[in-house]
Amino acid sequence: MTIDNNNLQAKAEAAIQQINLGYNAQQDRLLLKVGLADNSELLVWLSYRITKQLWQMLNGETHLPTATSINTETPPQQAVALFKQEAEASETLQKMDFATEYQPRVEIVNDGAMLATSVVIIHHPNKPSSLEMPCLEGITVRMKLSQELVLALCNMLQLSVKEASWELGAGIEMAAQLQPTAIFAANPEAKKILH
Repeated sequence: MTIDNNNLQAKAEAAIQQINLGYNAQQDRLLLKVGLADNSELLVWLSYRITKQLWQMLNGETHLPTATSINTETPPQQAVALFKQEAEASETLQKMDFATEYQPRVEIVNDGAMLATSVVIIHHPNKPSSLEMPCLEGITVRMKLSQELVLALCNMLQLSVKEASWELGAGIEMAAQLQPTAIFAANPEAKKILH
């Protein structure tokens, strides 16, 4: 994870240990909490507009099964490839830790929650894509997108949006079948650094 702002250079790169996404009825927004390895926490508010954009961008990257992903018009070779991708994504999602309770960190980056004003996925040649969220406070949050992070975010988006009674479009109905909670803890044994 990278946080771009001259005042926050010390926090430039930190590994994500845990993420949480939940609906706040008073704000009518989703709050994304990112627990970092340096015991700090990043809080980002996601409005309905930003959430819808994020869902549309990430949903195609998940390869999770939907009611329309394979149909009678899909050529057999393509259907087999799609089925394999969907099976791998479902298996990866089932192995994730969604049961561990989110642990708030000692230090809050930027002393509070920031409001995302846009969201962009940057595709890099020969490197993982990254998710960028410029915030109203002049800070841009950047996360490298591993398949695990994409699946976790999509799963949490589905659950949080259901709680908020927001409509985001195709594929959102799959959430209840996949995981019961909206907390994701990175696998500590994998020691992957997302920045």
